[in-house]
Amino acid sequence: MANGAAAAAGATAPAQQKLKLKIKQRRGIPLFRWLTQNLLWELFILACIIANAAILGYDAHYGEDNRYHALIEQWNMYFLWIFTAELVLEFLAQGPKRYFSRGWNLFDMIVVGVSWWAVTPAISALRALRVVRVFRLISAVPQMRRVVEALFGAMPGILATLAILAIVFYIGAVMATTLFNSEPGFRDLGESALSLFALSQFDGWGDTIARLQPNYPFAWFFVMTFTVIAAFAVLNLFIGVIVEAVQAAPQEEIKEELDELEEEVEGIAGAQEDAAVVQQRILDEVRALRAEVAALRGSPAS
Repeated sequence: MANGAAAAAGATAPAQQKLKLKIKQRRGIPLFRWLTQNLLWELFILACIIANAAILGYDAHYGEDNRYHALIEQWNMYFLWIFTAELVLEFLAQGPKRYFSRGWNLFDMIVVGVSWWAVTPAISALRALRVVRVFRLISAVPQMRRVVEALFGAMPGILATLAILAIVFYIGAVMATTLFNSEPGFRDLGESALSLFALSQFDGWGDTIARLQPNYPFAWFFVMTFTVIAAFAVLNLFIGVIVEAVQAAPQEEIKEELDELEEEVEGIAGAQEDAAVVQQRILDEVRALRAEVAALRGSPAS
């Protein structure tokens, strides 16, 4: 009987260890998770990023001859160590699998890595890369993250819109070069494309029509048609693609969180199934032991 209980206990141990391992891989260390998800910690990191950006701007504006330069250099290293410590804590809080599966964590690693590279004293030109760490403000503010994620999510639509815009500009440049070849700004495709780009931004729109109109009475029709197509139709389509992506970003974030919860539930359910199998095995062992005891006593098993 003791051997059966020991075997049952030994069977339950792997299931419990498996469950703990799955949770640990997904969640990391609870203490560090509590720390990194604390509002005060997030505000502290945000304040460090803003303060670091401010002193970098001050040092760049007043040059290395300002009286606070040495102090600024010292605080730059303090902030860099703080950001490095934050990466380590986030890694311990989330666990390896979850940490490396999130793109923003990789983004933070790249930014901090470039910042360490920028403090190399042998190459003074790399000092300009110190300001790259200000990009961490994007990953620290959820609203900024949503906008960037929305832009990347809208990239196929943006590229398609840019392709349409490029076709419109190419057709317009060919037509303008053919029609107004004797006029300054339209002598070749390059000049025509630059002139049309300026027209699409309403830069010198009236002056261009006034210059072309005496020799080309139909110039107003071409300029107005191109401006309506390029500036109003295509560019507004470009803006519409971005706005749609920004509006869809919160839904994608909720979907991602639901997927993570579903993975956790599946892991727990799998561990529970293993535990149920072990429990059934224990019950079978108990029944077998009762039958053996009953047989030894000379009475039928109950």
